[in-house]
Amino acid sequence: MVYKVLVVDDEQAVRDLFADLLKEEKCMVKTVGSGEEALDIFSKEDFEVVLLDIKLPGINGIDVLKKIRELKPKTIVVMITGFGYDEGLLAKCKEFNCSGYIGKNMPISQIMSNLRLFIKTTEERIKKDIGK
Repeated sequence: MVYKVLVVDDEQAVRDLFADLLKEEKCMVKTVGSGEEALDIFSKEDFEVVLLDIKLPGINGIDVLKKIRELKPKTIVVMITGFGYDEGLLAKCKEFNCSGYIGKNMPISQIMSNLRLFIKTTEERIKKDIGK
């Protein structure tokens, strides 16, 4: 199954990196650089997974996560952080059911391992929903 993934990050290099890694996993990828763009495209298209930077200019990642939960609560949302482990920020993300976290400074092998795990989680969730 091919998964559709939206990557949201204000840094072009980060968007490109995640897009390349996801395409290697046979995912269909779209990228945007702001929370506003993310909500616009998310309201028009369905995505199985959203990789979402926590710190964005304008609408921040937590507010985007809240809106995604309102629009399509079953979407897997993985938060991207470049600011290390901020317990308060991550707790806020968990409050709105983010599916996990990826650090921008993680080794590529660890990023890939986490991405595969989140893709597998998506696949299991889709199979479970189809069985209902």
